[in-house]
Amino acid sequence: MRKLVKAMALTRTLSTAKDLLVRNQGYSEIPDVAAYADIEHQWDRGYRQTLEAAIAEGDCTPRHTEIVDYPKNAISFRPLARFSARDRLIYDALIFSAAAGIDKQIRNPVYSYRWDHRGGRPKFWYKPWRQMQTNARRTLRSDSSLRMATLDVSSFYEHIDVNILADDLACLSRSADHSKNLNRFLDSFQRINHAWGLPQGSDASGILANLYLAPVDEYLAKSGFRYLRYSDDIMIFRQDWTELRDVLSEVNRILRARRLSMSAPKTAILEPEDAFARIHDARKASLSAACDIGMPGAHIEVRHYFDEIVKEESSDTRSLRFVINRLAKLQDDYAVSWCLDSLPFIAHVAKEVFSYLAIFKHRVEEIQRKLVNFMRSGASRSYPYLEQRILRYFLVMNLSDQQMKESAWLILEDRNREDFPREFASRYIGREASVSEAQLLRHKFEEEPSITMRRALLMSLYESRNLSSRYLNDVEDYLPQLKWVCKYLRAEPPQIPAS
Repeated sequence: MRKLVKAMALTRTLSTAKDLLVRNQGYSEIPDVAAYADIEHQWDRGYRQTLEAAIAEGDCTPRHTEIVDYPKNAISFRPLARFSARDRLIYDALIFSAAAGIDKQIRNPVYSYRWDHRGGRPKFWYKPWRQMQTNARRTLRSDSSLRMATLDVSSFYEHIDVNILADDLACLSRSADHSKNLNRFLDSFQRINHAWGLPQGSDASGILANLYLAPVDEYLAKSGFRYLRYSDDIMIFRQDWTELRDVLSEVNRILRARRLSMSAPKTAILEPEDAFARIHDARKASLSAACDIGMPGAHIEVRHYFDEIVKEESSDTRSLRFVINRLAKLQDDYAVSWCLDSLPFIAHVAKEVFSYLAIFKHRVEEIQRKLVNFMRSGASRSYPYLEQRILRYFLVMNLSDQQMKESAWLILEDRNREDFPREFASRYIGREASVSEAQLLRHKFEEEPSITMRRALLMSLYESRNLSSRYLNDVEDYLPQLKWVCKYLRAEPPQIPAS
């Protein structure tokens, strides 16, 4: 009976991980080449059962990981871990299995990566973030003499010590055996990649990160300090400046014991007025409300704000995202030309930019021309995440362009490039392939060493109409890693999604 209950719980956890992975592709920095349509199609046809068996047998180490240097701003990067679908689902499911127990140890002032105990899934980030901001403003309004200390951790995820984390998980479950699969996954992730700490790119990592900072929460709560925390972003409230300095000193010692250090540029003690200004940007709040209610003239104010942001020598990333999203909400194409002319400098907001560009069907010709020129100029080579977004845009908008196809061939044939733009390049070629190009795609498939690229190329062969049932059977027989995409394509989907 116990084994049956455990098996049912694992089935639910894996299904939750799959649902979130598929549905959140729109929020992904590096979306999948087919929005995991093959995984969705084959989920209850054996794919889920394969993952269940792997976890039951302890076969949980990652098989394929690509570390992507994804931009944080125009000049700095953070390492995103791009797992295969199998590895990502196993990782998320292992964490989700422990998430309810972890969340019960996390104090109420923590808003990030909380677990919905009723729904059995992590809460989406946006509402908790806004709740924390609201509570911070309420706290400061309750006492006009309150100062606020702010801090966060330097390269937080990268410097989490997985051995200390393993001890935390063992303490939580009272047994190291309960978390051995997760520990094995994290240990292997560090050993086989140019990365360390927790994998970035999965929200599930944030649940473990909360547990890692629990000693800081415990100290602040026991010391009677009012505080709020979102991941490693912490706000502490007190009237006395010296007391806040002392608490920062003690928090720093706790962090150092966990192999972490505070970020000096982001650590400060703010006077009451400055603290409120940090929490509450009155202008953004006003613009957001005006857009939400459709206030006349809102687009003029948003345009003025956009002009101010882009004239700054170093644009604030949050402000740039905010104003592009507001223009998108208003369906105002005011920033289209600027976005297209500024691509190399705004790669860190590519997700928002291309969502914005996709709105304006009446400017497709201009957008298409400028994107093609950018790709053909050679400037795109330094920005693989832009190459992926551009090719994805052409696929989603169903645009046919011979020059873009030539650029896609150059990307596909360059094995020194990251896989994710090459995957989208192959998809674009497949949709536009001539008979001879389809034959060449098959040759590329057969000589390609990367299994993730072979998955994309197989979809490209299907879209080029050069994938016979006989060949599909041969691929499934000789490349068992591709059996799920083979089964999906054998069902003859009318269109493979790109987003």
